[in-house]
Amino acid sequence: MDMKTIYLSEEVYNRLSLLALESENYNDLIARLIDVYENSYFDELSDAEADFYNERIKYFENGDYEGIRKVDLKFFGKN
Repeated sequence: MDMKTIYLSEEVYNRLSLLALESENYNDLIARLIDVYENSYFDELSDAEADFYNERIKYFENGDYEGIRKVDLKFFGKN
């Protein structure tokens, strides 16, 4: 298997270390995290879910924000 070098800050390296299982090397850890990300964000929606989100998008595009709450991104650690 061909290998590549990636550069990580010490902070990211330490954060990754905390996520690793005892039996995992960094290649396995990163592969597992990618799998989790892909399974969380790229699953297909059911027809009913797609219809719901498409309907909500149309409301937003027309300026209808009824039932929507403003979220303070500082709560999530974002500025």
